[in-house]
Amino acid sequence: MLFRSRGVQAARANLAAEVANYDDALVTLVGDVAAVYINIRALQQTLGVTRANIALQTQGNDLTRNRFDEGVTTDLDVQESTALLNRTRAMVPMLESDLQQAKNALAVLLAQPPSRMTKLLGSSGPIPRAHGKVDVGIPAELLRRRPDIRAAELEAAAQSANVGVAISDLYPQFVLTGSI
Repeated sequence: MLFRSRGVQAARANLAAEVANYDDALVTLVGDVAAVYINIRALQQTLGVTRANIALQTQGNDLTRNRFDEGVTTDLDVQESTALLNRTRAMVPMLESDLQQAKNALAVLLAQPPSRMTKLLGSSGPIPRAHGKVDVGIPAELLRRRPDIRAAELEAAAQSANVGVAISDLYPQFVLTGSI
């Protein structure tokens, strides 16, 4: 009888450990989705700021060219203004590529086709902010809430129960069967 109860105890602990491992995978997935989503929103805002800078630098470049045409400034100022404008324009394809890669990563995490991400996310949005207050609690309880710690604890319990099963195998067994 000890053999059966220890075997059942081991099986239950193994099941609970697998559930905790599943919870751990979910926590990791949710964290990855959140990180990629925040990255997407940050890239969208960076792209918007870069495009606004291009518009302003274009106006500044035009102004510098007009000043050069009037003889107020030198050709060096025009070249510097043009170089700055070109550097800023060169950032746009890189940012768009990074944004597309982040959208593809989110599509993989959500098991959705990449074409759906643009429709789902829109062209821009605010970067999410964390809540101001985070409940911390007692450090020992924080550890017990972690799914990977719970899984390790349950796996240790299952191994302990398996030790009990192995010890019971050392004793002789006597089985009675009967029929009428």
